[in-house]
Amino acid sequence: MTEEKKKGKARPAEDAKKKPAAVSEDKPAREPQGEAPAIRPGDELKVFYRVIEAGKERTQTYEGTVIAIKNSGASKTITVRKNSFGVAVERIFPLNSKLVQKIEVKKHTKVRRAKLFYLRKLKGKASRLKELR
Repeated sequence: MTEEKKKGKARPAEDAKKKPAAVSEDKPAREPQGEAPAIRPGDELKVFYRVIEAGKERTQTYEGTVIAIKNSGASKTITVRKNSFGVAVERIFPLNSKLVQKIEVKKHTKVRRAKLFYLRKLKGKASRLKELR
């Protein structure tokens, strides 16, 4: 009986070795994201962000002005500010997240600061930035 117990214990380990590493076919492999476009403070962006709600998935676009860029490398984030029905909304996007599908630069603007937090105080035409040509 002791030999049968040993054999019973050895079987799962042997079975695990025999099984090939299977790739899950449920989720397609994500295409490697190319280099992100050159993003600078003051740029107007269109960020395509994947949102998962109640088990459903959709792409949400978020258009606004980059007011800050933090860090570098894998943990790089951008803060985008937009006006939505008269209410200013800011959102932070991690650039290397799988949820950020695509980033389009609509226009580059002329700014003299790295952080544009002063735009929070400005309203209307005063908050406009000049476009680079």
